[in-house]
Amino acid sequence: MPAPAFAFPSHPRRTTLAHAVFCVCLALPMTAAIAQQQQAARVARFDIAAQPLASALNEFAQQAGLQLAFKPSLAAQLQSPPLKGEHSTSEALQQLLKGSGLQGRIEEGTLTVQPEPKPGAQTERTLAETRVLARRSGDGTTEGSGSYTSSVTSIASKTDQSFREIPQSVSVITREQLDDQRVTDVTEALKLTPGIVVANTVGDFYSRGFQITSMQIDGGAPLALGAYTYTPQQDMAFYDRVEVMRGASGLLGGVGDPGGIINLVRKKPLAQRQIQAQLSAGSWNQRGVELDVTGPLNADATVRGRAVLDYKNGDSYLDMRSRERPALYGVIEADLTSSTLLTLGGSYGKVHENGDYAGLPRFANGGNLGLSRNTNFTQPWAYYDYENKELFAQLEHRFENDWKLKFNASHVETDLDRFWVYAGGAINPANHSGSVWRGGKIKSGNQQDVVDLSLSGNFKAFDRTHEFLVGADWQRVESFWTSGNFTGSGTVANDPFNPSVWAPSFDTHYNSLYGPWGQKQVGAYGVLRLHPTDRLHVILGARASRYDFDQAIWTLDAAGNRTAWSNTPFKEPTKVTPYGGVIYDFSDRWSAYVSYSSIFKPQALSMSGPPPGKPLPPVKGNSYEAGFKGELMDGKLNSTFSIFNVERTGTAALDPNYESSNNRWSGNCCYLAQGKVVSRGFDAEVGGELRPGWQMAAGYTFNNTKDKSTQKTYSSITPRHLFKLSTAYTLPGELSKWRIGGSAQIQSTHYVSGTAVTNGASQAFDFTQGGYAIWNAMVQYRIDPRWTVALNINNLFDKTYYQTLSGTFSNNQYGAPRNAMVSLRGSF
Repeated sequence: MPAPAFAFPSHPRRTTLAHAVFCVCLALPMTAAIAQQQQAARVARFDIAAQPLASALNEFAQQAGLQLAFKPSLAAQLQSPPLKGEHSTSEALQQLLKGSGLQGRIEEGTLTVQPEPKPGAQTERTLAETRVLARRSGDGTTEGSGSYTSSVTSIASKTDQSFREIPQSVSVITREQLDDQRVTDVTEALKLTPGIVVANTVGDFYSRGFQITSMQIDGGAPLALGAYTYTPQQDMAFYDRVEVMRGASGLLGGVGDPGGIINLVRKKPLAQRQIQAQLSAGSWNQRGVELDVTGPLNADATVRGRAVLDYKNGDSYLDMRSRERPALYGVIEADLTSSTLLTLGGSYGKVHENGDYAGLPRFANGGNLGLSRNTNFTQPWAYYDYENKELFAQLEHRFENDWKLKFNASHVETDLDRFWVYAGGAINPANHSGSVWRGGKIKSGNQQDVVDLSLSGNFKAFDRTHEFLVGADWQRVESFWTSGNFTGSGTVANDPFNPSVWAPSFDTHYNSLYGPWGQKQVGAYGVLRLHPTDRLHVILGARASRYDFDQAIWTLDAAGNRTAWSNTPFKEPTKVTPYGGVIYDFSDRWSAYVSYSSIFKPQALSMSGPPPGKPLPPVKGNSYEAGFKGELMDGKLNSTFSIFNVERTGTAALDPNYESSNNRWSGNCCYLAQGKVVSRGFDAEVGGELRPGWQMAAGYTFNNTKDKSTQKTYSSITPRHLFKLSTAYTLPGELSKWRIGGSAQIQSTHYVSGTAVTNGASQAFDFTQGGYAIWNAMVQYRIDPRWTVALNINNLFDKTYYQTLSGTFSNNQYGAPRNAMVSLRGSF
C-alpha cells in the first residue's frame, strides 16, 4: 500500500492475492484519513478571483501545494466564487465547490475532483480512469506542484524512490524553479544545482572534482557526454525537471568518472486541456516566444498529446556575436490497456550563431590582459550551425502481481557545420606579441542509440516484503569529425589591444577525418532492496558491462581520398561494478545511511611500455558516502547532510623508463597504471517549502581533491567552498499577487597553473580567480488568474569575474555582466 510521504513503504504480509486485497482494503482508508487530516489542518493563504471553475481549481491546487487530477469537462459551464484570505484546505475546497455538484478528495498530495455520488448509486472508479487522472502524483512530476523539491526520483535505481530511500546525494531542479529563475537550457539548470561546477559555457560539468560523462533521459540508458562531438544543449522548455546524483554511478551509467550522473525528465501529456504561452524580451536584444499545448486527444482521455514550440533570438554581451534558436517537441501517450502505457515522441532543435568565441589569452606569466568583458577575438564570417534531432519510445506494463516492465529507447542525431576563428597565444608582456589568428572549417556528426529494459517488483521472503529490479541496456555512439584549416591559420599576428581584420580564403579542403569514432556498451544490472525490519533497509546491486571503442584517423587530399593515419580498435572484457547501501530510519522523518558505489573508465589511448604499447587497464572509481536525510513538513521539505570520499585509482602516470610519445590521439606511450586521485568533502542541502508561500533550494559543498602521485590539487577549477541558493516567496495578504526571490552562487578561489613558452623560453604561470558571489533577482506580478509578468535580473551587482579559467593560450571566459529579462506568461 502507499506509504505516508514521511515514511518508507511498509511491508504487509501477503500469502494470497485475496489476503493482499483484504489488507489493502483495511489499510487504505486509514492512510487516506491520516493524509486528509494532515492536509485539512494546514492553513494556507488563498487569493482566487471569481472565474471558470476549471481554472479556479488549477489555482487552488497551486496555492495549496497539491497535484490536481480531474476531467475539465466535469467543470464545463461552471463558475467559481471568489476565495480570499486564510483558510484550512478542506474549508477552502468546500467553498470553491459549493453548489457545483462536485466533490474533492485529497490523497498523498493529490486533489481528485469527481461528481458527487447520487443517492443509492455505487461509485465506479476504473483503473484506467485512475491512471489517466492521477498516476503522476507518485512519479515525481513537478509541473504544477509549485515546489522546489520532488516527492520521488528514479535516478538511483530506475524505480520511483523517495529521497530517503536513496543512500547517495541527489538534487532536483523542479519545473517551478526552472520557471522562477528563467532557466532555458541544461547548462543554466546545472548552474543552479548544488555541488555542480560548470567549467565552460556548454557541456563541461564537474562533480566532486570529476567530469560528469553520462546523462540519462527519462531514466533510460545513458547518453555519452564530454566526447564524440556530442554537445548537450537540451532546451528546458521540453523538460519537467533535472535530477543529479553525485558520486560514482557505474550501476546506471556504465563507464566514466566517479563524479555523478544527470537525468532529464521530459514533460508528458496531461489529462486536462492546458495552454501555456510566454513572451520575453531582455538585454542585448534578446527575444523569445514559447507555446505549450497539452490535453486529451479522444473523448475518454486514453490518448493524450503535448506539443511545445520554443524560439529564441538575440545578440550577446560579446562583440560580433548573436544566436537564433528554434526548437520543437511533441509527445503522445496512449493507454493501450488499463495496465499498459505507450509513449512516442520526438524533438528538433537548431542553434545558429554568428561569430565565434574561444575566450581570451593571458600574459605569458599568467597576468590578466585587463580587457573588457565584451572583448571577442572573432571575425564577421564565422558561424556555428548545430542541429539536434531525437526520437524516443517508451512502454510500461503493470502486471497483476504489482510487477512492472519498462522499455525505453532513444535515437539522437546531431550535425555541426562551422567556420571557426579565434586569436590565441600567450602574450609577451614586453611587446604584446604572441597572439595569432587561427581558423578553419569543421563538419561533424554524432548518432547515439540507447535502449533500456527493466523489470521490477516486490517479493516475499522470511515473512517480509522486499523489492527487486533487474534490467539490461545497450548504448551505441557513432560519430565523425572532419576539419581543414584556412590558409594563413597560425601565422597572421594579432594585437590583443588593437585586433586586426583577417579575411582568409575559404577555398580549402578538409584535410583530416576522425571516423568512425565512438563506443558501444552492453550492460546488465540488478538491485535488491531488502527490509529486514521496518526501520532497517539494505540495498545491494551490481552491473556487468562490456565496452568497445574505435577511433580511426585519416588524412585527406584535395580530391577527398583517404590515407590511414591510425586505427585504434579496443575492447574491454566484461567488468562488474558493485553497489551497496544501508539505511536506518531512526524516526518517521530522519534516516541515516552509508553507501558504496563504483565505476570504471577505459583508457584505450594510454599505452604501457615498451612501445608501441598496449592499452592500460581501466581506471577504477569508488565512492564512499555517509550521512543523514530528512523529510519534513509532510514531505514538502527534503534535507541531506553527507560526507564523501571518492577515489580514482589506476590513472595513467608517465613511465620514466621510456621516452614519452604522442601519436595524434591514436595512442600515447608510455604509462604506468599507478596514479591515485582522492576527493573528500561534505554536502549539506535543503529543498522545498519552508513555510506556506516560501520555496527554497540551497546547498553547500566543501570539496578537497588531491593527486597522490604529485601531492598537488587534482581539480584546481573545483572551489573548496561552493554555496548555491534559489528561493521564491509569495507575499502575504493583499500583496499576494506579488512573488519575489532570486538565486545566488558563492564560491571560493579556483585557479589554473602551468608553463608557457615566450621567445623560446618556458615560463611558469599561476592564474587565480578569487572567491566571488553572483546574485540574481526575480519579481513576479499576477495580473489576473491567467496572466503573470516577471522580471529577472542576473548578476544584480554587475560582478566582474572569470567563469572559466584555462591556460595562457585562450579559453579564459568572463561571466556575463548584469542583464535583465521581462516575461509575460499566460495559462489557459
